Amino acid sequence: MSNALTGLSDALADAVSKSGVGVVRVEGRDRVPASGIIWPADGIIVTAHHVLERQENIVVGMPEGESRPATLVGRDPTTDLAVLRIDASSSSALQWAQPDSLQVGHLALALARPGNSVQATMGIIGALGGSWRTTAGGIVDRYIQADLVMPPGFSGGPTIAADGQVVGLTTSAMLEGTSLSLPLNTVERVVGALLAHGRILR
Repeated sequence: MSNALTGLSDALADAVSKSGVGVVRVEGRDRVPASGIIWPADGIIVTAHHVLERQENIVVGMPEGESRPATLVGRDPTTDLAVLRIDASSSSALQWAQPDSLQVGHLALALARPGNSVQATMGIIGALGGSWRTTAGGIVDRYIQADLVMPPGFSGGPTIAADGQVVGLTTSAMLEGTSLSLPLNTVERVVGALLAHGRILR
């Protein structure tokens, strides 16, 4: 049993190390900084809308330790997503899992970088569902609830599976007291619209 637990522990630590290179610090409010995800497009960072309490003077802390000024490309309050642009390449973009690979009971880890180093918290995928409309009117392609304890600074970072693949962008602002993960389909759709138009056309 001890060997199995050690093996699991090492595998989770490896997943955090592998995925942590794609997690950044987002300084867009006066309280604890939040987190963001390096997107495949060069210089694009995806984070949560609610952690950006100002439009300007936003700073992104990179995994290597340096800080870079960021420009707000656009935001969608209805899905709690925002897009930032920095002067950097996308060499550390993370690999996303397909939503249909998830099952209730799968291990999940939320990653964050509110400081200089990556942080992690662990739980399970507690509930899965279909497409749903948020209280602000946005459409989320799949309901993914991860039973995670969310310390300050974790919103905007990734929820990853045990193999290190991203299953969603973590947010604590959609349902009070519940940690949700926004799936790949939703993030891709909103990011694409924000990059093209700077806002969601409705």
